[in-house]
Amino acid sequence: MSARPWLIASVGLNLFLAVSWWVAREPLEDSTVVVPAYRPELDVKTNTIIRHENFTWDQIESTNYATLIANLRNIGCPEQTIRDIVVTDVDREFDLRRASQIVAPDYQWWKAEPDPSIVQAAAAQAKALDTERAQLLTALLGPGWQELSDYAIASRAGISLTGPILGDLSEQTKKRVLAAVAQGQQKIEAYLAANQPADPMEVARLRLQFLTQMVVLLTPAQYGEFALRYSEGAQVLRQQMRGLNLEADDFRQLFDALSPVASQPVYYYAGNDPELVKQQQALQVQQETILKATLGDPLYAAYTLAQDPVYRSSSAVAQQLGAPANDIAPLYQINHATQTEMDRIRNDPNMTADEKVEALSQAQVDQAQSLQQLLGPDLFDKWLQSQAAVAK
Repeated sequence: MSARPWLIASVGLNLFLAVSWWVAREPLEDSTVVVPAYRPELDVKTNTIIRHENFTWDQIESTNYATLIANLRNIGCPEQTIRDIVVTDVDREFDLRRASQIVAPDYQWWKAEPDPSIVQAAAAQAKALDTERAQLLTALLGPGWQELSDYAIASRAGISLTGPILGDLSEQTKKRVLAAVAQGQQKIEAYLAANQPADPMEVARLRLQFLTQMVVLLTPAQYGEFALRYSEGAQVLRQQMRGLNLEADDFRQLFDALSPVASQPVYYYAGNDPELVKQQQALQVQQETILKATLGDPLYAAYTLAQDPVYRSSSAVAQQLGAPANDIAPLYQINHATQTEMDRIRNDPNMTADEKVEALSQAQVDQAQSLQQLLGPDLFDKWLQSQAAVAK
C-alpha cells in the first residue's frame, strides 16, 4: 500500500494539533518585533521538495511572533490560518490589558452622565490600546490584515462587557456574546444606512432581537446585568432620570419595574398611525403609574420637572457657567416666565408684526436684567458671552 495517504494524514493531523495548541497557549512574549508583510509573489520556486513528517510543536513554537510566523509558513500553513492564530493571541493579550487598565464609564451605569473624567480617561486609554494593537498586527501581518473584530463592532454600540459580573465571563462566553452583539449591531447599521429617517420602533425591535439572544448565552444574573447596562430601555431610563442623581439600587429597582413597558417596540413609536399611537399612549400611562409608585412623591415631582426642556436647558446653563446648584431653580423660573411670555406674544392675534418684535425684545431685556441680579456681574458676563456664541 502506498505510504503517501498516511504521510498526508500525518502532516495534516500534526498541523491541526499544532494550531490548536497555539490558540490555547498563554499570550506570546516580545510582541514588538516588526516583520515585513508576506508577499507570495516574491516566493522562489525550486525543484527541491522537502517533506516534514510528524511535526512536533518544538519545531514550530517560538516566544517571538516573527519566528512563529516564519515557522508556520515553512510548514505550509495557510496565510488565513496564520492570521487567525496571531490575531487571536494578540486580541487575548489586549483584552487582558483593557480589563486591567481601563476603568470604563459603565462602572456608573445608573447615571445618564458618568463622571466626565472617567469617560475621557477611558476613551483615551481605549484609543491608545486600539492604536497599539493595530500597529502591532500591521507590522506582523502587513497592511490589509484587518477584518473588523466583534469587539470593535460591539464597541460602536457602547458594549464592552466590563464590571463585576460581565467582566468575569469566560473567554468563550464573551466571544459568543460579542459575536451576537456584532451581528445585531451590523443589522441596525444596515437598516439605518438604508432608511432615513429611521423608524425608532424598528430600531428598538432590532436591538431587542439580539438582547433576547443573551437569554440563551448568559445566566439569569448575567443577563440581568447585561440588560441593566446595555438595553434600549435602560438607555432611555437613564436619560429620563437625568438630574435626579439616583443611587445604583434605586435605578435597578426602577428598571426592573419598567422592563415590561420598555421591552415593547411600540413604546418607541414616532409615527402617526392611530392604532399604534393608542398603544403607545397606554404604555406611557402605565409607565407614569409605575414611576409615581416607585419613586415616591418628592422624586416623582423632581422627575416631572426634569422632563421640561426649559428646566433642562437652565440646568445645563448653570453647569456651564459654574453657578451654584441653588441657582438652578430661580434660573429656571426666570427662563420659564420669559418663554411663557414670548409664546403669548407670538400667538396674540391682536398685535401687529412690529408690535410683536418690540414686545419680544422687551421680554428678552427683562430676562437679562433678572439674570444679572441672580448671577452677579461675573457669571452674567459669561452668560452674555455664551449667548453671543450661540447667536453666531
